[in-house]
Amino acid sequence: MSSPKGSQAQKTRLPSFTRKVPLEVPSPTEKDWSKDDEEDYVFKDPDEELDSLPQPYRMINKLVNLLFDRSWEVIEERDALRKSELSRIRPTVYPPVVESKLNKMPNCMAISQDYVFIGGARGFSIHSLFNAKQIYVWEKLKVDVTSICATDLGSEILIAPVDEIGIVRLFYLYKDGLCLIKAINEVEDTSKQSTCLKMEISQGGDFAAFFLQGAGDIWLDVYKLPKESWLKEVEHPQLSINPKKKVRQLQLNTLDAMTSDNLEMGRSLGH
Repeated sequence: MSSPKGSQAQKTRLPSFTRKVPLEVPSPTEKDWSKDDEEDYVFKDPDEELDSLPQPYRMINKLVNLLFDRSWEVIEERDALRKSELSRIRPTVYPPVVESKLNKMPNCMAISQDYVFIGGARGFSIHSLFNAKQIYVWEKLKVDVTSICATDLGSEILIAPVDEIGIVRLFYLYKDGLCLIKAINEVEDTSKQSTCLKMEISQGGDFAAFFLQGAGDIWLDVYKLPKESWLKEVEHPQLSINPKKKVRQLQLNTLDAMTSDNLEMGRSLGH
């Protein structure tokens, strides 16, 4: 007979762990080893691994890295902008041929041929465009010149400055001589003084037109300019008044106003 203890031991069995797939013993040579395991496995040097920083150093490290990344982005943007600017075709810069300092504040300027005419206090001056050297100065006014016009007549230049009172004068520049032709609207009685509002000289200098205002009226004066007479007069200084003066005056009767029905009609319209 079997004892109850023995029968109980037979009924109680220990769990057994078995594999459904039979175990495979790898071959002793490396040629038969699976290559997948080699690709998935990475050898790591424990000395190269970084330890996780504690707080607050970990947060500081993140902020420093963020600041570095943003700074690098700004550097790259600026470098790209600099390269794009260098690749552009820049316009040619032309420096001034000559510079000249003026003693007085100019009010106006005009250019004709090789000269620049500068209007300012008490008159105007003429300078060379090549070296900015002052050639002539005419300063006989008590007021300033507010506007100036210069017209090319070929070998001569007609200059028309207007002062702040509104008086317009005509000058004639020929070679080395500056001649005063006439003050168009200057009168001895200041109460009858007219003001030049606008003036134009035709191309070639054959005609000159002036808008004048005075005593509540506005009218137009047109002049036929006798260029041939002026040229003869400057070529023969003995015929001119005060030929020894550097700035002399031409004959006043050589400048005649145009008279026609159309001009009279325009003058009556101004009334």
